[in-house]
Amino acid sequence: MPEIRAAGSGRLRSLLRHSVVRNALSLYGIQFAGYILPIFTFPWVARALGQEKFGLVSWASAFSMYFQTLTEYGFNFSATREIALYRDDRERMNRIFTATMAARFILLVVSFGLMAGIVFAVPKMRAEWPVFFICFLTPVGAALFPQWLFQGLERMGYITIRELGARVIGLAAVFILVRSEKDYLWAALVMSGSSALAALVGLLYAPSQTGVRFTRITLADLRRTFVEGWHLFLSTAAMTVYTRSNTFILGLIASEAAVGAFSAAQRPIDAAKSMVFPLSTAIFPHVSRMGRDSREAVIRFIRKYAPLIVAPFAFVSLIFIAGAPFAVRLLYTHRYDSSIPLMQIMGALPLILALTAPFGVYFMLGLGYNAEWSRIAMSAGAFNFIALVPLLFFTRPEVAISITSVLVEAFVLLRTYLFYRTHRGVAAVNA
Repeated sequence: MPEIRAAGSGRLRSLLRHSVVRNALSLYGIQFAGYILPIFTFPWVARALGQEKFGLVSWASAFSMYFQTLTEYGFNFSATREIALYRDDRERMNRIFTATMAARFILLVVSFGLMAGIVFAVPKMRAEWPVFFICFLTPVGAALFPQWLFQGLERMGYITIRELGARVIGLAAVFILVRSEKDYLWAALVMSGSSALAALVGLLYAPSQTGVRFTRITLADLRRTFVEGWHLFLSTAAMTVYTRSNTFILGLIASEAAVGAFSAAQRPIDAAKSMVFPLSTAIFPHVSRMGRDSREAVIRFIRKYAPLIVAPFAFVSLIFIAGAPFAVRLLYTHRYDSSIPLMQIMGALPLILALTAPFGVYFMLGLGYNAEWSRIAMSAGAFNFIALVPLLFFTRPEVAISITSVLVEAFVLLRTYLFYRTHRGVAAVNA
C-alpha cells in the first residue's frame, strides 16, 4: 500500500508539471478558437441580424446539436480511453482509429437523413430549410475532427495552431459577409462552416503527427466500438436534452425575438462554461490510467485539486450575475435589454459545472462508472421537463428555460456528489 501511495503521489506531481498542463493549455487554445474568438464577432452578428434573424440562426444551431450528439456518440470519452490504454500498441490503435471514424461516418449519414426528414415535416422549419441545412455543417465538423485521438495520445498541441487559424479565417469572414438581416444565411455558413473547416484540417493532420493509419477492420471491431460508447452516448444524449433542447423548444413555442434574447444571454455563458472542459479533458486520460492502478489515487487527486479547479469559476459566475447589465449593453446595445435577467439567472452555470467535473468526469467516468453516469444524465433529462413545464405557466418561456437550465445542472451536481460520497470508501477499500 505505501508503494501504491508513493507511485500515485509521484504520478500526480508529474501529471501537473508536464503533460496535463501542456494538453490543458492546448485544449484551452481550441476552446478559445471555438468559443472565445466568436465573442468578438458575436455582438456584430447579433446587431446586424436583429433579434428575429439572430434567433432563427440560433434556433437552427440548437437543432443541429442533436445530430452532433448522435454523430459523436460518446466517442470523445470511450475512444479517448481506448487510445490512452493502447497507445503503445500501434496495430490496436489503428483499428480503434478506423473503427471510430467509420462509426462516425455511418452516424453522420443517418443524422443527415433524420435532419432532412424533420425539417421538411415541420412547416415552421420547412419555411426556412436552407438555414437548417447550412447549420448541419456543425455535426459534419464533429464527425471529421479526431479530437479524441489527440486527447488519448496527449498531443493536443499539434492541432491548436491549425484550429486557431481556421477559426480566425472564418471569423474574419463575418465582418465582410454579415452586414444586415438579409445576410443571415451567410452568418450561419460562417459560424458552422468554420467548425467543419477546422475539423477537416485536424483530420488531414492526424496521420503525420500521430502515426495512425486507416486499416482493415471487421464488423466485430465496428460493433465493439458502438458497444463501448453506448452508455456514454446515452449520457451525452440526455445532456443534450437539458442543455440544447430548451433552445429548440423555445423556437417552437415562442417568437424568434425571444430566442434571440435568450441566445444573446446564453452565448457568453456558454463561452465561460466551455473553459471548464479543457482541464477536465486533459486530465481524463491520466485519471483513467491512474484508476487502473490505484483508485485511491483518483480520490486523493480530487480532494487535493478540486478546489483549485473550481475557484476561478466562482469568480466568473459572480461577474456574470453582478455585471450582466453592463455586459449586455456593451455587447448588444439597449435593444437586447431583455437578455439581462436571463444572463443573471444563468450566471451560476460556470460554477456549477466546475463543481460537477471532479465527481462526474474524474471519479465516475475515470473509474469506469459509465452506466451509472448514464442513469444520472438520463434522470436529468427527465428532470428538465418536470421543472420546465410548470415554470412555463408562471413566467415567460425564455425566463422559464433560463431557470430550468440552472436547476438541472444543480440536480446533476447533487447526484454526482452523492454518488462520490457513497462510493469513495468502496473505491479506497478496493484499491
